[in-house]
Amino acid sequence: MALRDILVHVDQTPHCKKRVKIALMLAATQGAELTGLYSQANAFMESRTSGLEKRRAQHKESSEKLRDKFIPLANEAGVKLNWITAPFDRNEDFVTDQVIFYSQHFDMVVVGQHDAESHDGSIPVDLAERLVMESGRPVLIVPYAGEFKTLGKRPVVAWNTARESVRALNDALPLMSNAKKVKVIAINPRQKGKRHGSVPSADIVQHLIRHGISAEGDSFANDGVDTGNLLLNLIADERADLLVMGAYGYHRFRELILGNTTQVIFDHMTTPVLMSH
Repeated sequence: MALRDILVHVDQTPHCKKRVKIALMLAATQGAELTGLYSQANAFMESRTSGLEKRRAQHKESSEKLRDKFIPLANEAGVKLNWITAPFDRNEDFVTDQVIFYSQHFDMVVVGQHDAESHDGSIPVDLAERLVMESGRPVLIVPYAGEFKTLGKRPVVAWNTARESVRALNDALPLMSNAKKVKVIAINPRQKGKRHGSVPSADIVQHLIRHGISAEGDSFANDGVDTGNLLLNLIADERADLLVMGAYGYHRFRELILGNTTQVIFDHMTTPVLMSH
């Protein structure tokens, strides 16, 4: 089933335009509407109580400028662009809560990878991680480095039969419908607790083929290389334009604890990543 409505998080960070262009490309491919959600804080001024009304007005004005900037791109792509200006707040955690709330009313949400070099306190460091773990929606994370002209033409699926992996693959079906080839990778398939058949990845490859998706499977043992870096190497070898994977970890008392593989991908992704939890 194709996506019908997509949410993209919009802010004034340097990589926002790239994120919106990928979201527009996805929306155009899916025949979906795109909604831009402008949400950012002014965390470095959180202790100041004066001038709040002025900053709220500036927040609204900045949102409208970005909307007007992206409307021509949407028109060129043939995509209907809706717009939401989230309320201004000085606390960056409020931004996370806003994006989680709005994302739950869309088929998919597009956000950016955290860039430590450009961090100015307006966007939470762990926005993407918390969105994956808490929203209940598939999250497409766009790296801050690199340019991406295609999405879903050469996907790599990290497959391990766990619930998160199953959900991520199912969520990614619309993105892979026009793939030239989907590469399904099982890493350490014979480890205890993994439920692969006699030929790892073969059964899920057949599932994709029944959906009309060209796919092939493979399996690897990490042999001393951690799984996250092995995935990154495989993405490079396949010249993949999308990684599909489940996010593993748990969220307790507002502290996010992720599995090592998930964290490696969050920190070092080189291609857009679709994650589900």
